[in-house]
Amino acid sequence: MKIFSVKTPSKTFGLLLKLAAMGSINGFALWAIPLLLRNHTYGFAAYFIFATFVLDVVYFSRRKFIPAKYIAPGVLLLMLFSVYPSIYTGYVAFTNYSTGHIIDKKTAVSEIVANSYQSLGDATPIPMTVAKDAASGELTLLLTLPQVGPEAGNAKGLTPLAADSVTQDSKGVITAAKGYTILTSDQANNETDALTALKVPGPNGSVYVANDLQSAQQEVQSLKYDAATDTITDIQSGATYKPDSNGEMKSAAGTILQPGWTQVVGWRNFSYVIHDKNFRQPLFQVLWWTFAFAILVVTTTFFAGLALGLALNHPKLRAKKLYRSLLIIPYAMPGVLAALVWVGMYNQDTGVINRMFGIHVPWLTSPWWAKAAILLQQLWAGSPYMFLIATGAIQALPSEVLEAASVDGASPRQVFTKIKLPLVLLTLSPLLIASLAYNFSNFNAIYLLTGGGPLMQNSGGLAGSTDILISYTYKLAFSTGEGANYGLASTVSFLNFILVASLSMYGFSKSRTMENMN
Repeated sequence: MKIFSVKTPSKTFGLLLKLAAMGSINGFALWAIPLLLRNHTYGFAAYFIFATFVLDVVYFSRRKFIPAKYIAPGVLLLMLFSVYPSIYTGYVAFTNYSTGHIIDKKTAVSEIVANSYQSLGDATPIPMTVAKDAASGELTLLLTLPQVGPEAGNAKGLTPLAADSVTQDSKGVITAAKGYTILTSDQANNETDALTALKVPGPNGSVYVANDLQSAQQEVQSLKYDAATDTITDIQSGATYKPDSNGEMKSAAGTILQPGWTQVVGWRNFSYVIHDKNFRQPLFQVLWWTFAFAILVVTTTFFAGLALGLALNHPKLRAKKLYRSLLIIPYAMPGVLAALVWVGMYNQDTGVINRMFGIHVPWLTSPWWAKAAILLQQLWAGSPYMFLIATGAIQALPSEVLEAASVDGASPRQVFTKIKLPLVLLTLSPLLIASLAYNFSNFNAIYLLTGGGPLMQNSGGLAGSTDILISYTYKLAFSTGEGANYGLASTVSFLNFILVASLSMYGFSKSRTMENMN
C-alpha cells in the first residue's frame, strides 16, 4: 500500500510565502548586481552574490539548516550594516578623504581641465537665442558673431545661417530662424542643466558658452593634461602642475589646483593627532573627560538604581507597583525630548533649577558646571535602567544565603557589602561593561545638552570642555570651519573603537575571573 503525504493548508501557505520572499530577494539581486558592476562597486556586488547564494542554500536545500535559517539573515545584515562600516571607517582613517578630496583622480583632473576655460578677447557678450533643431530636437545656440554673422551652434560645432533665413531685432538677437524652433523663457529655463553643459566648439580651440538666456561668450581652455607625464600645463604661462603626496596638482611655485582627489596617505592622520599640538592638546583633554564621563555615569546610575531597587524590594513597603511605575517614566521618555527639556531647565536666567533654589549657576557656560549638568542629567536618565536590572538581580538572590547570614549574626551593612553587592555585581557585570562601552560613545548626551561646549581654550575652535571622543570626532568631520575632514575624524573614531574594544575585552575577562572564583 503506497502512502502519499498531503500538505496541509498551513504548510502550503508557508511554502508560498517562502517562495515569494526568496523570489523577491533573488529578483533584487539580479537587478542590483549588474548595476553595481557597471558602477565599478565590486565589493558590494560580491557581497550581494555571496548573500544571495547563502540564503538560497539555507532555505532551498534539502538539508534541514534549522539554526542557520534564524541566524543567517541576522549575520548577513550585521556584515552589511556593522562590519562593513567599521572596516570602511578604518580605511578612511588612512586616507585624505575630506572637502576638496572627495572624488577620484581621473574625475578630479577632468574637472580641473573642464573648469579652466577663460574668457577670450574683451568678453563682450554675444547676442544669443536658445533654440532646438526642428529635425533632431537638439539644443542649439543661435549666435550673432561679430564680423561673421548669424550661426547655429551645438556640441558638434557652428553652422552658418543664411541672412535671408533669420530674423533679428535691433540688438542683433535672432528672433526666428528657418529650421529651428525658438524656445520661450520658460522652455529655456527647463533646459538649464543642458544649457550650462553645452560648449559649442569655435575657432582655434575656443568654445562658445551661454552667459544667460540672451547672451553668450567665447572662452578658451587655459590648462591641458598630459596623461603620459601625468602633468597639467598652463597653456599661457607654461607652468607645470604635478601630483603631490596630498592628492593635489601642485606647481613648483606651490600653487595648487582644485579639486584634489582621495588617496591613501598612510599614518599621516595618526601623526597629526599625536604630534600636531592643535590636535594633541584638545585630544588629551577630551580623552580624560571621556573616561571620567563614562565611569562616573555608570557608577552613579548603578548605585542610584541599586539603592532604589533595595528600597523598593523591602517586604514591608506598600504600593511597590506605583513607585516602580513612577521610576520608569524617565526611561520611557524620548531621549532627544528629555535632553531639550533639561536645556531649558539649566537656563541661567529663566531655568527652573536656578529659580527654584534662588541661585544663579552658569550651568551650560562654565566648563565645570557644564560637566556637572551633564552628569546630573545622565543620573536622572540612566537610573531607571539600572533600577530595573538591579531589581531583577536582587530578586534573584538566593534567600538561603541571606537567611544564613542573618542567623550567623551579620549586620545589614555586612549583608550588603559581603553578600548582596558582590552577587549583584557578578550578575550585572556584562550589562555594566556594555553600559560603560555605550557611554564612551554617548553622542546624544553631549551634543543635545551642551553641544560639547563651552569652547575649550587653545583648541583652535575644534573642541569644547564637555566633548567626548565621539562628539570631538563629529566636529572634526563637519565643524572645523575648513570643510569636512573625514579622514581625520575616522582616525579619532578608529582610536575610540580600539579604546572601547580593549576596555570591553578586559572587563569581560575580569567578569569571567569573578565567575570562576564564585
